[in-house]
Amino acid sequence: MKYQDKYSAHQTLVKPVQMFGFPKVKDKIDALLWLTQDVDPSDIEYVFPLIFINNSKLALTAARTAAGIMSEIGDKEWSRVYDQVKYTKIDEKRLVRLLEFETDISIHLLGIASLNSNGYVREKALKLISDANSPSALPYILLRLNDWVVSVRNLAEHILKNMLIPDNIDCFINHFGLINKLQDAVRVDLNSIKTQIEDFLKNDSVQDMVKSKLKHPQVKTRLFCYQLLKGKIVNDETIITSALHDKSFEVRMWLVEAIKTLEPQDRYAIIEELLQDKSAKVKTAVLREHEDVVSLHFRRMLEMLLVDENASVREDARFIVKKHSMITDIPEFYRLQILKDPLPGAIAGLGEIGGQRDYDIVCDFKTHEESKMRLASLKAMWQLSKVDSVGFVLDALNSEVPKIKKTAKRLLKKTKMPEIRLAMKEKLRSEDLDMGIFALQIIYSYGGWQALLAILYAISREQEPVLSKARNLLNNWLHKSTGLYSRPDGDTEEAIIELYEKISLKQLISESVIKNLQFVLTIRR
Repeated sequence: MKYQDKYSAHQTLVKPVQMFGFPKVKDKIDALLWLTQDVDPSDIEYVFPLIFINNSKLALTAARTAAGIMSEIGDKEWSRVYDQVKYTKIDEKRLVRLLEFETDISIHLLGIASLNSNGYVREKALKLISDANSPSALPYILLRLNDWVVSVRNLAEHILKNMLIPDNIDCFINHFGLINKLQDAVRVDLNSIKTQIEDFLKNDSVQDMVKSKLKHPQVKTRLFCYQLLKGKIVNDETIITSALHDKSFEVRMWLVEAIKTLEPQDRYAIIEELLQDKSAKVKTAVLREHEDVVSLHFRRMLEMLLVDENASVREDARFIVKKHSMITDIPEFYRLQILKDPLPGAIAGLGEIGGQRDYDIVCDFKTHEESKMRLASLKAMWQLSKVDSVGFVLDALNSEVPKIKKTAKRLLKKTKMPEIRLAMKEKLRSEDLDMGIFALQIIYSYGGWQALLAILYAISREQEPVLSKARNLLNNWLHKSTGLYSRPDGDTEEAIIELYEKISLKQLISESVIKNLQFVLTIRR
């Protein structure tokens, strides 16, 4: 049988086996195999009861399916598992039967039982897990540390202490998320247990095992291991080197904070390298966390960061040089830098803190051969004088450079000017449908009757996807029209009525929307 959805597969699993009708054992096995294509913990309640059925093949298939579901649970999903499996029907007296399967399977089956709503079932499952002595049990043990039944909680803690051995390092690291969540427990304070686990993982005897995880593909796992090794960086430069060359900026952000444990002179080389990091977040973190060191020993690098291509880096660098009186006239610094060696960051920086007289300086680069220079000029001109640069920004909407085009759109969205709205009316007639949607959104943001006129015009053109967007905006406009107290001017009213009649005749919008629009137009005329 081919299943179209999980419901039909679940129904096959819950129905009793029939000797002549449906379902037979084979049908249930087929349903289990079908579920394995896309399983999740919510399937457990349908799968688990089959583990105890008197058919070894079906029971084994169900056991493998259930264990497979649990083995695939990601670190973030463990906190939700209990609510998904707690009502699974489990007989406490039959739990021992789960030990008949291979250990890797039985541990997960007992783990499911440890998540049951029945406290006796949970406690019995933990006792059996304890006898099995498998690292795969760790996530279930960590979850039960916060159990509301004291005896279950104590048993989980006892099992956990016996699991603190080097052979289980991998499992502890793989479930770092559950370890971190211990500090958030409300029912009981688990911070001391969390500390015990971390102390075990920080022990010198397992340091090499933890260090081997610094190459783990998951950045969160690497961060957990780096945090465990934080106290070791004083005597182990390889940890610092590994962090400096880690592909994730989050690890290098960790290093910015971690090196505070080093002597000041031991930080200099690391800070110098971090100040040249490709990530703006890392550079800003260094400037904020190591301001005194940077201001005393890295003046030349600070000047380089003043012309960094990232705005947040430039801003933090300016804060430091101003606070420590390193440069008295920062706008003049930018002007001289542009004359000496024009860089995008210098142009952008002058735009951020310069004055009207600097407009012509940054304007000279609006047609530069390098797109980065043109982009910096675009931003700087807009910041220095929107009135003078609005035409250039509107022209940038036609740029072949995606970043320039995107920036122009962002600047125009943030500012309301008559020139912009007028230009958008022209763009609305464009055959470029993406530009038509953008123009429609801009005009709509101005509100009022002109917004309605633009929406109706867009609908009347019957061009997708502009048509769908206009319909959605019309619904929004009608909802907001209750706050519209003015009447449209004569020309606008005439154009709106003409478009309304055209749209109604062609039935381009639903009848209910037509009625609402008719009502608004009637009471406002």
